[in-house]
Amino acid sequence: MRSKINTSLSLLLFCVLLFSCKSTNSPKAVTETFLVSVARLDMNMARNYSTKTTWDFLKVLERSTKDLSPEQKESYLEGFKVTILNEKKLNDSTYMVSFNTTPELFPFHELELKAEKNLEGNIKWKVNYSALAFAQADTTIQEVMAPGIDSLEDQLLQLDSVKSK
Repeated sequence: MRSKINTSLSLLLFCVLLFSCKSTNSPKAVTETFLVSVARLDMNMARNYSTKTTWDFLKVLERSTKDLSPEQKESYLEGFKVTILNEKKLNDSTYMVSFNTTPELFPFHELELKAEKNLEGNIKWKVNYSALAFAQADTTIQEVMAPGIDSLEDQLLQLDSVKSK
């Protein structure tokens, strides 16, 4: 009886360790966390999973969604789901990750991830996307989350005027 309990406990401990060791730094996991953070409008969390190049894009998103009501934000998040479709290694420091979101978050379905070393020398995968690429897309996040909000072009013009001062 005692050996059955020990065997069961050992098996349970093994399963817990196996599932807790799942990488949160894989390109897939980083992409999913980034997309969920953006959908929640948690731009601070999204910055943790993105390169400095991506931060301007996040600033534009933050500005373009600042006037959304809590009801608009919550209704968008209801049932939000990320599905990672594919992960393609381009080289040792770059991956392309294809995804779908329900409801749709962006007019694109692929993100580039770059390897960056942290202070300890460990590789961290980060989303690498530019505000310029987003500006050239057909739709904007505010059109998706709340139609009728100012266009992204207006937001980019405001951002450019702030930078030029």
